[in-house]
Amino acid sequence: MIDGRRPAHPGGFFAPKAEEHSYLAFGGRVGLPRLVLRFVIALALLAAVDVAVGRTLAPDSLYLHAYRLPRKLPTASLPDYVASIDASARTRRGGPIVVFLGASPTYGHRTKDAANTYPYAFQASAEASGWPSRTFNLASNGQFLADEYVIARRLAGDSDVVFVQLTYHTLNPKARAGATIRYPELPKLLGVRLDAPEAKLLGVKPSAADAAVSRADAVVGRYWLLWRERDALDRRLFGGKPQSLLARTAASPATRLSPEAAPADDGFASFESLDPGRQMIVISRYAENASFEIDREGSEVRFLRALANELAAKHKKAVFFVAPLNRELIEEYELIDPRQYASNIAVLRGVVERNGFPLLDYNAGPDVLRSELFADISHTTDEGGLRVGALLWRDSATYLEAVGRP
Repeated sequence: MIDGRRPAHPGGFFAPKAEEHSYLAFGGRVGLPRLVLRFVIALALLAAVDVAVGRTLAPDSLYLHAYRLPRKLPTASLPDYVASIDASARTRRGGPIVVFLGASPTYGHRTKDAANTYPYAFQASAEASGWPSRTFNLASNGQFLADEYVIARRLAGDSDVVFVQLTYHTLNPKARAGATIRYPELPKLLGVRLDAPEAKLLGVKPSAADAAVSRADAVVGRYWLLWRERDALDRRLFGGKPQSLLARTAASPATRLSPEAAPADDGFASFESLDPGRQMIVISRYAENASFEIDREGSEVRFLRALANELAAKHKKAVFFVAPLNRELIEEYELIDPRQYASNIAVLRGVVERNGFPLLDYNAGPDVLRSELFADISHTTDEGGLRVGALLWRDSATYLEAVGRP
């Protein structure tokens, strides 16, 4: 403004004329037709993304065969797996719906082929005897009875038969490192509402505090695959939740100490084929938690009682069984006092049978699984899994006849 005249562009660089904003309108003034068009385009894009997500993840039909949850982040796939069981319950095709709950022995921690885990070995034996079923393996490594209780609360309505596996050494609080539930995200993840005493015992927030959020999450997840499968996508793309991976070094004590969390590193070999040094490591680790007296008011017994009551109240057929142990090895090294074991099992049997359910225990009585059927103390090989599944059908067939044959 040396000559006293106004600049050529009134308003200067930071004050453009109104017409210079026209590019911000994306084609002009946004009226109702343009707003509707953009909304439709956005929905189409979201639908395309959901199609891509559906193709990226395992198809729903996969859940109808010998499926088990992923070894890493098993709960990430649990909602979709449960949704597939819901769908099976609605169609009621293929025979009774049988759900197996449990920890690493039922999951098949040392079983290479999922078809050889207890649930699907049971299904094959039952079908060969003329009792076809739709069987689902809901077990995952490290589950406690509180985890099984929460899953049962969610799936009891869908199920005709529920098998509940009990892990002997996790009845010892020392083996659980003070934890009550292995996967504290389960209640919120599955939309299971807990009352205040249950939440306090589990160390989680009462469901009422998150009820609105959980309902909104369930509604959104029902129609939006990308939202529902966000955890599964994290696992597929990153190997887990990014924030969890960053904090992996701060893993919980239960994760660090649980023998069920340790990955297999010997090609699913049987215990008998391991070198003597490796055998002694397996024995010494198990011996640390093998001697204990069960706490009748401890969290495991309390949730066993709650689980049995829940299934009885819903008039379900249920079979409880103690995961088989390598009895030959236990007796050879005197890892468990037989009298102490019998006393502990008597406590469990009283809770289960009080509700009219059978308790099967292959760690006592005439059925002894040979040592070569085990990969360690408490996990079977593929051949061992087939044997246990056949025993479960043999010993529950008469009880399950009331469920009906096709």
